[in-house]
Amino acid sequence: MGQCPSAPRRKVPPPPPSPALPAPPKVLVSIAEAAGDDHTADLPEELLSLVFGLLGSGDRKRCSLVCRRWLAVEAASRLRLALDAKAPLLADSALPRLLARFHAVSKLALKCDRRAESVGDPALALVADRLGPVLRRLKLRSLRAVTDDGVAALAVATANLRKLSVGSCVFGAKGIEAVLNSCLQLEELSVKRLRGLADSEPITVSGPRLHSLYLKELYNGQCFSCLIIQSPNLKRLKIIRCSGDWDLVLQDVPRDSLLAELHLEKLQVSDRGVAALSGLEVLYLAKAPEVTDVGLAALAAKSPQLRKLHVDGWKANRIGDLGLAAVAEKCSSLQELVLVGVNLTSSSLELIAANCATLERLALCGSDTFGDAEITCVAAKCSALRKLCIKACPVSDEGMNKLAEGCPHLVKVKVKKCRRVTSECAERLRASRNGALAVNFDTSGSAGELQDGRSVDESGVLDNAGSDVLPEDLDDRIGPDLSSGSSGRPSRWKAMIGALMSRSLSVSIFGWQPCGACYTRHES
Repeated sequence: MGQCPSAPRRKVPPPPPSPALPAPPKVLVSIAEAAGDDHTADLPEELLSLVFGLLGSGDRKRCSLVCRRWLAVEAASRLRLALDAKAPLLADSALPRLLARFHAVSKLALKCDRRAESVGDPALALVADRLGPVLRRLKLRSLRAVTDDGVAALAVATANLRKLSVGSCVFGAKGIEAVLNSCLQLEELSVKRLRGLADSEPITVSGPRLHSLYLKELYNGQCFSCLIIQSPNLKRLKIIRCSGDWDLVLQDVPRDSLLAELHLEKLQVSDRGVAALSGLEVLYLAKAPEVTDVGLAALAAKSPQLRKLHVDGWKANRIGDLGLAAVAEKCSSLQELVLVGVNLTSSSLELIAANCATLERLALCGSDTFGDAEITCVAAKCSALRKLCIKACPVSDEGMNKLAEGCPHLVKVKVKKCRRVTSECAERLRASRNGALAVNFDTSGSAGELQDGRSVDESGVLDNAGSDVLPEDLDDRIGPDLSSGSSGRPSRWKAMIGALMSRSLSVSIFGWQPCGACYTRHES
């Protein structure tokens, strides 16, 4: 057919055999044998306890499964324990075994789902027997089977208790009174949604060392009035969404009281109650429409050391320039001012800027009168300002551009829901300080962060420690990201980096490889 015959396929010769490898040196053999040793066996238990204390909850649990020794060390060094306090926890004998294993726990939380049956008084008796002398902090959440008698028995055994938090339980004032009688070292008490207070008699016991009291969503919360009035060391008081008239309680607070921080939210309180207070350093006044400029002015006159003032006027127009002018005249130490739903103008801002030379944090939300003239006043006269937040205010690019030249110490600006402010203005603000100014810009429907954290010093971050802790939902309510750092990195990035560092911590410390005795199984 005209085709050429195919050429025969050439055979490829096999490769020559490789030469035999020389025997490994004795040094390499000794290194390989040493790699199988458990170097953590030489670490003292005290050092292991310190390492476990640096790990997160998940990493601690995983490390406890490595070997029997780590299981015992982790159990002996665990100070916090949170348990799902449903009824089967005691019925299955799980609680006795857990308390026997974690015998050094000083912070215990018993939480139950509100739709499930919780443990009752026998569980508290077991906690008192196993952890009573060492228990310092206790949280009871949704334990509807616990009674006053059970709480009283627990209080007798936990005489060294420092902090008690109760939420959504059904016992009453007798249980709280028993705790105050037995736990003389109690410093912090938090009572939320306690259902047994409806017909309770007033608590007549004081807390000699109590310095923080938190009452939330209580019916007949006035039964704590004697505790508020007679506790000589009470410094922080929070009353949130509690029914009844609170003017009489606030009026009975002694003038020489140490009360320095007060949170009032959604309460029936008027100028009479607020005007009776004195010596405050921190005031959160939210959604109390009966409080007017008169009450705020009277409080400012009696609290010249006021450092932080948060006012949520609820768009009631009861607090405005008159009250803020009185604050500016009397409270020269003001460092933080947050105004929500308060209509103020440049007249009061000028007084605040002139008299409050230490004002570092300013937030305004939902003010119909805070416009370009007001932001120009802030830029020109608030020289110490470091953080500024503006949310849902009628400011525009013209006013915001003034910040590029004013406020020399400004490190962070946050603008939310200000429709007349454009992204170009935010870009100009960021460029005006050579990247040293973090600009968080968010308009309705779109969000963007223009931040450069490399030039922002961490010292500019608001330190929310102790009594200066801000509400967790502050960003949702008023906008300022006061609790976040000024490093400029998004919080999601920080969370991811933190998780990776936490997971790799034990490996980086030990240089440990799973082998040998560390794989010994243990009984749960």
